[in-house]
Amino acid sequence: MFKALEIIKPFWYFHVTNQKQRPWPDPENIDPVLPLDKGYDSKISSRLDGSFILLMNGWLPEKDKKKQLPESELKHKPSYNDEFRFLGKYFHPSWSLFYFLYCIFKLKNPLYVIIGYMRSLKINRISIFNKLTKNNYPTGSISSFPKKEKIRIIIPTYNRYSVLKNILTDLETQDYPNFSITIIDQSNPFDKIFYNNFKLDIYLIHQDNPGLWEARNKAVIKSNEKYLAFLDDDSRISHNWLQCHLECLEKFDADISAGVSISVIGAKIPANYSFYRLSDQLDTGNVLLKRHVFEKCQLFDEQFEGMRMGDGEFGFRAYQEGFLSISNPNAKRIHLKTKKGGLRELGSWDALRPTNILKPRPIPSTLYFAKLHFGKSTAYRYLLSSIPFSLNPYFLKNTIFGSFLSVSIVILILPILVFQIMRSWSISNDMIRKGPIIPELIKK
Repeated sequence: MFKALEIIKPFWYFHVTNQKQRPWPDPENIDPVLPLDKGYDSKISSRLDGSFILLMNGWLPEKDKKKQLPESELKHKPSYNDEFRFLGKYFHPSWSLFYFLYCIFKLKNPLYVIIGYMRSLKINRISIFNKLTKNNYPTGSISSFPKKEKIRIIIPTYNRYSVLKNILTDLETQDYPNFSITIIDQSNPFDKIFYNNFKLDIYLIHQDNPGLWEARNKAVIKSNEKYLAFLDDDSRISHNWLQCHLECLEKFDADISAGVSISVIGAKIPANYSFYRLSDQLDTGNVLLKRHVFEKCQLFDEQFEGMRMGDGEFGFRAYQEGFLSISNPNAKRIHLKTKKGGLRELGSWDALRPTNILKPRPIPSTLYFAKLHFGKSTAYRYLLSSIPFSLNPYFLKNTIFGSFLSVSIVILILPILVFQIMRSWSISNDMIRKGPIIPELIKK
């Protein structure tokens, strides 16, 4: 596949293929056939381009292996001309420049690199999402899902009673009424009386020591339902949220309905949040999955305690095991990103923005995830492609001015930044030596 994708999307599930997960379609073996770009040096590069477009636009795996790219083509190494053509077509010009500098830094043949980069400057950028009709299946009533099936909704909370009130109020209005809620309350002070205000079936667990992944694991172990949903406490949902998740599982015979999270601050809403597609992430702030996924993959890795990407790592294990996870555009939640309480109170706004300049950057769990499943080379690429753009305020994330500001700050505080990175690398090495901490879930 295109090497540049490993820089743009270093932790992308679809970099990994096996007999259980082969997500790359054959663009010449679908109906209708997708026209290929003949501007590439290699026919295989053209097919890889078409396969990427199909996957990005909602193609879903089929049982017919003939409709998937063979492993030999996925291992193809495109020329530098093809790499830069691919980048120039679909990504911001800054990525072409970054990949050019990366190749020079890696001591690749400078002549081929320069020629490939210069040719890409003449390519007109096009949208990844403008070629196909998306598989926007209409919503409707659930035809075969047993109404008697009870759903377990799991919500950890930490010092957030004011926003927790909102999500519980939203749950009172759900169209699908057959559910119970497990709340793992880690607040200090703990207010048990608070829960008397809601007409909901709530099973309350009081946990003295704050721990997000321990809390979710504990709730799963104490449950016995076949379907488990997860929500963050600082969320808002519509009346059909649970209904939309159940519809997704039924329509696609899926194992996981991965809902989309729309943030009130930070990045813009991605274009691929508007249609069903094969999911490349799992967000425990908004997801519904079948219990047998946990029985096969076991629980969340508690090495991520106090840090991030525990859900992404679990999602990757589910992907490796061949479970079908669908990104569900209709099961939305508004992520309030409340400043008080929650994980941010324990240490970070996101994986690249610690709350204290003396804390490690990035959060060590990201490097642990990279080394555990993708190798150290991916961890290095992640640092090179992300750290220079992580110094801007969160509200300027993914903006041109924010990127320029971040690079400027990097130059000014480079010694501090190097210290932060080295500390994060060392902690992640310790995590790797200890290995995953995954409690056992006994099949019921």
